[in-house]
Amino acid sequence: MSRRFAYEALDASGKRVFGNGEARSREDLLISLQLKGMVLLRWIDEERAGLRLTWPWKRGRRLSGKELLMLTREMAHLVKSGLPIDRALLILEQSSDVAVVQQMARYLRESIQGGSSLSEAMARKEGEFNDLYVNMVRVGEMGGVLGPVLDKLAGFLERTEEIKRFIASSAIYPSILMGIGIVSVVVIMGFVVPKFAAIFTDMKQKIPASTMVLIQISAFLRAWWWALVLGIVALVAGIWAWARTDAGKAVIDRFSIRLPGIGTLLLDIQVSRFARTLGTLVQSGVPLLKALSIVRNVVSNVLVKRASETIYREVKEGKRVSRLMKEQKVFPAMAVQMVALGEETGKIGEMLTSVAEDLDTRIQSRIKSYLALLEPIAILAMGLVIGGVVISMLSAIFGLNEIEF
Repeated sequence: MSRRFAYEALDASGKRVFGNGEARSREDLLISLQLKGMVLLRWIDEERAGLRLTWPWKRGRRLSGKELLMLTREMAHLVKSGLPIDRALLILEQSSDVAVVQQMARYLRESIQGGSSLSEAMARKEGEFNDLYVNMVRVGEMGGVLGPVLDKLAGFLERTEEIKRFIASSAIYPSILMGIGIVSVVVIMGFVVPKFAAIFTDMKQKIPASTMVLIQISAFLRAWWWALVLGIVALVAGIWAWARTDAGKAVIDRFSIRLPGIGTLLLDIQVSRFARTLGTLVQSGVPLLKALSIVRNVVSNVLVKRASETIYREVKEGKRVSRLMKEQKVFPAMAVQMVALGEETGKIGEMLTSVAEDLDTRIQSRIKSYLALLEPIAILAMGLVIGGVVISMLSAIFGLNEIEF
């Protein structure tokens, strides 16, 4: 039974055209288009159908980190097994139970069948595939080692997801403590304190200063809680918008790495990202200069980004990477020494990856210790706040004994 498919394609002269045709399947219509000298760009009917069947808030949803890892890992397994990439993508499309992965596999397969390379198709989806990913895939295609390169990418992504999961799981308990504490304070200030305030007012008893302050704070919060919420939202939105500007990001990045303890941790995270990305690219066969140009767009801290740009600029003049890293004064001495050793032995990629592994181990250990320290701090802070409120109320209650009847 024939179906009608709408499509967008390039004709023999390179002109973009829209059309539709009847065929038993997309593959049959694609063969017909290719015989006419046309290059398929996309299937329009499938995109529209996908929009109709998707909830409004999920339209155009990008691949999450976990879904990108799934796609990459499966492609690596299938390609290393000897399957052509289009066949591997078809199997992935048919076997995956995640809609967004199916859609991406279909898009990549149809782009390849339309004449594009895998890296070119990925480059058009820059929201899902960054420069690191696209350039590594391009090197894999050119060198005929796409399977091993995809395997390296999967390992890179898996390590990134492990760190995210570790931070998220370690922060659950402190977050619950803080949430319970905040809810407790809100309940006490919003409901308990006003009840006692009414009792004290009816008795016309002299109220201690600390209790009076507490009652006034409670009255203010009950009357102006909405203004407080709006103010906090506006403040957070303003800081967020300012932080997205170049000037704001530069100020925040400089301030954050100067924070005691936390600053060193944040800097290690950026250096680890720099080392892992550069090492993975070099090991995959990307030339050093090209790898350095990609790394500049991977790190987010302004200071590390500027250091990366300086290294890229001066390496073109023949200077050694380790010497330039030492001059920038943002890279740990251990990282500089390891890179210098890699330059001497011709294994700079392996050494950079080793630096990233060491930094990641140190980062996880420090995050774990900081979060472990956060638990007693949260308990102490909430205890002081709630205890202060209770003591202020009790001091007024004890004063009721002095009432003369």
